Amino acid sequence: MLAATLTAAPAQGDTGLVAAYGMDEGSGNTVRDQSGNGHDGTVRDPLWVSGKIGKTLHFDHYDLDVDRTVVVPDAPGLRTSSAMTLEAWVRPPNNDSSCGVSKVFEDQDPSFKLGSNGWQVRIGGKAYGGALWLTPETWIHLAVVYDGTRLRILGDGYEGESVPVTGAVDFGSGPLVIGGDGYARCHEGRVDEVRLYRRALTDEEIQRDMVTAVAPDSRAAAPGGLTVDDSSGTARLSWEAATDDHGITGYEIHSSWNADFVPTDQTRVATVTGLTYTEGCVERGTYFYRVVALDTLPQPGHASEAVSAEITRPDCPPTAPDVTVQPRTGWAWLGLSGASDERGVTEVQVHRSKRPGFTPSAETLVAKLAPTVWRYADDVPASGNYFYRTVAVDTAAHVSEPSPAVEAYISAPPDLRSELVAAYGLNEGSGTTVANAKPDVYYPATVTNPFWVPGKHGKGLAFWAGSSVRVTALPSFGNATIAAWVKPQQNGDDQRAISLWATETQTDLSLQAHNRFFDKPAATHGYELLTGPRALPTDKWVHLAATFDAGHQTLCFYIDGELRWCLPDDGGLWGTAQLGMGGEGRNSLNGTVIDEVRAYRAALTPQQIKTIMDTPIG
Repeated sequence: MLAATLTAAPAQGDTGLVAAYGMDEGSGNTVRDQSGNGHDGTVRDPLWVSGKIGKTLHFDHYDLDVDRTVVVPDAPGLRTSSAMTLEAWVRPPNNDSSCGVSKVFEDQDPSFKLGSNGWQVRIGGKAYGGALWLTPETWIHLAVVYDGTRLRILGDGYEGESVPVTGAVDFGSGPLVIGGDGYARCHEGRVDEVRLYRRALTDEEIQRDMVTAVAPDSRAAAPGGLTVDDSSGTARLSWEAATDDHGITGYEIHSSWNADFVPTDQTRVATVTGLTYTEGCVERGTYFYRVVALDTLPQPGHASEAVSAEITRPDCPPTAPDVTVQPRTGWAWLGLSGASDERGVTEVQVHRSKRPGFTPSAETLVAKLAPTVWRYADDVPASGNYFYRTVAVDTAAHVSEPSPAVEAYISAPPDLRSELVAAYGLNEGSGTTVANAKPDVYYPATVTNPFWVPGKHGKGLAFWAGSSVRVTALPSFGNATIAAWVKPQQNGDDQRAISLWATETQTDLSLQAHNRFFDKPAATHGYELLTGPRALPTDKWVHLAATFDAGHQTLCFYIDGELRWCLPDDGGLWGTAQLGMGGEGRNSLNGTVIDEVRAYRAALTPQQIKTIMDTPIG
């Protein structure tokens, strides 16, 4: 913008206002000149609509005598030859219509015009002006100013162009037209708050006109019935609706530490459209509040009486938990810590994306967790680099800023069909062998002292002293998963239900029917015994699973499809494997029933464990 050219104000009491049209009549065919100079206009078949301030007209202009165009007859007082200012609020249509104000000179050529398609002033026999590029269906305040030496165009109070020129404005006998520029149509656009001066206004005066209605307007009444509830630790304000001759558009909320404060821009903390307000994140202490109504200008009205509140628990946004990511095969083990809020966190959201700078959204949400959850297993659909962020929600539904993104490469999940080595439904019901349900491999199992009983699905085997099932010569397992449905009958310290092992005395991976899981032998230390938090229930079916991920050196255990424990393990599985069910000749399961046994050459993901748990062996 070019620097504004300021001109001297007129003598006190002489505003230089020639004509002013607020177009707030709302009925009839006359549009009053609010300057008091009697330059009233007429309109045929008027259609009153909402304006920038109050009302205005729906224009539909094709030529000078068409309906819905305001026509003001020519008069000597409208001929501002030596200097002028023309102002109007304009809402351009979403088309090529020309909506504005013009004074016809001759042959439909305007002495001046100002509107959606441009501006023009004829001075000394020459037309000066240009096009305007305005946002459709958005109100803008336009002003053209001539002081005898310079011609300027302003938008929303800021100068856009300045042209040096001298001479008198050329006037003919044509009327002043509102709604078009003298020869071009205005369709669906709006014009409001038109002012014509016989002098050049200063920029400050133009900016003041922008927020001052042409029609006399009284300030809105103070809102009544202001009350405050601070029982929850913050301020919750409510009040009655205010009144104004032009209508209320909203309310300003003002706050201060002082009881007798006067509302200013510095005390305003919020603007709302309803009749309630809840204080946000502020320091603890005593606050005083006042509410001010806004009219259609929007002009602030009278302030309400002050009320006080003691804020002890402000509504501050929560803090998102930090997230750590431990990649696994097909999934990630997330650690969550640090979510906080003075009122309490109700929910933690986990978001995942392949874009490093992503913003959490409904599309990136993978989990909503309780704030007490500090671990989460996230399965991914395919291999790739993934980015994780968290968001916390507090009791007031405030949402935190997202945590920093954490990146991790996660490999593809294993294929359930191709990695399956053995699956035993144990539905034979008789005999001393059980068949492997995977059709492309053999691996039959030999049963010693079988006791056939109802299983989880179909039949199952109960194991007493001397009972066992043995599968020999299985391929070696670099990674492994074993899983089974188990129905414990008696708790004990050493009740191995399912085991993978290489020799009779070296168990590589074991599931127990009590509350403990044997780790496979590690490379740098002996056996590890992982004890569960409580014993498994007796005479109830429980799904048990264990996975070993050699690439990430991790051993994980599941109960009823839920991941319960993971621990680091730096060893490898031993050579050619054998699969056993029952006491292995060294202990008794005391009647424990086993069914649906599976073994995989891969560490399945948490979601895959749920899948096989819910899918009976065919």
